[in-house]
Amino acid sequence: MGSIEESKAGESMLPDVLHFRMERHTDEGVYYVISGVEIALVTDGETIEEALHSLREAVELYFEGDQLVLPPRIEIIFELTADYA
Repeated sequence: MGSIEESKAGESMLPDVLHFRMERHTDEGVYYVISGVEIALVTDGETIEEALHSLREAVELYFEGDQLVLPPRIEIIFELTADYA
């Protein structure tokens, strides 16, 4: 499958699912960072809910103007370290 940039240029199909990774950080308070696997997109929030809301807005902006019939489904992997499991 081609890259998202190729998809935007019409050379390849957009994936049905976009994958993201969520990480919990505690270096300057607690916050959550979500980063894209297939696309270069990073967003964050002070809570999981805030980070997810920011992700939804960021994905909408990323594909703005592409006239998608349906946006890709979003899957998020949230891995916990042994400290939090």
